[in-house]
Amino acid sequence: MPFYEFSCDKCKKKFEEFFRSMSEKKKPVCPKCGSPKVRKLFSAFGMSGTSSKGGNGSGGGGGGCASCHGGSCASCGH
Repeated sequence: MPFYEFSCDKCKKKFEEFFRSMSEKKKPVCPKCGSPKVRKLFSAFGMSGTSSKGGNGSGGGGGGCASCHGGSCASCGH
């Protein structure tokens, strides 16, 4: 049962939408402004909400990747 991440073209709100199956033909609308003009975003499986500082989903805000631990590195651009 997948979750997909979307971004509203009108108000730029990012949100997730649950689908019962990958083949479900549901047309999501923005929960903020109600616009049907949304686009599906690419998101890495299992990475949403994790942090490079421990990976506990706390959203530590450090950015970066696992190898740079929130510092500056060329591989993640942070």
